[in-house]
Amino acid sequence: MGALKKLNDGLCAILQAICLILVLIFTVTVIFQVAARNYLMISVPWTDEVSVILFIWSVFLGAAVGLRKRSHFLVDLFPESWKKTNSFFDLFSSFLVLGVAVVLLWGGSIFFKMGIKRNFNSIIVSKSWLFVSMPISATCMVLFSIENIVNDIKRFKGFLKGGEA
Repeated sequence: MGALKKLNDGLCAILQAICLILVLIFTVTVIFQVAARNYLMISVPWTDEVSVILFIWSVFLGAAVGLRKRSHFLVDLFPESWKKTNSFFDLFSSFLVLGVAVVLLWGGSIFFKMGIKRNFNSIIVSKSWLFVSMPISATCMVLFSIENIVNDIKRFKGFLKGGEA
């Protein structure tokens, strides 16, 4: 488990750095698009497609980071004092999230394959560059979910063996 935690720590740090860079480039692209349209009175059609690609990538990679930090997919159903019940539902939701990540990996792979044959209109780039964000982020989500499930099992077992109520 220590190796997976180390791998996930490094992977999460890389994803955070990539997300920061993507959001910065996205912001500059959109500012350039607005300035070109409103002040230079020119149309720059490639900025629409580039901004969509950057946005989609940052959303999917950011979702993986949110999963790792357990700040994205959690819902509190019961009061904090119900630790055993909350621990069970944390474990249950971690399995559900793993299922969603597997479906995203499978579906994203299909979209990626379909995108290989299609190009964007303004930029001569395959749409697979947009769709590959799904299986890449889903792979990270699967790794992060496995770590979360192992931690949730340990915590739940602790409550079953007479830990806190």
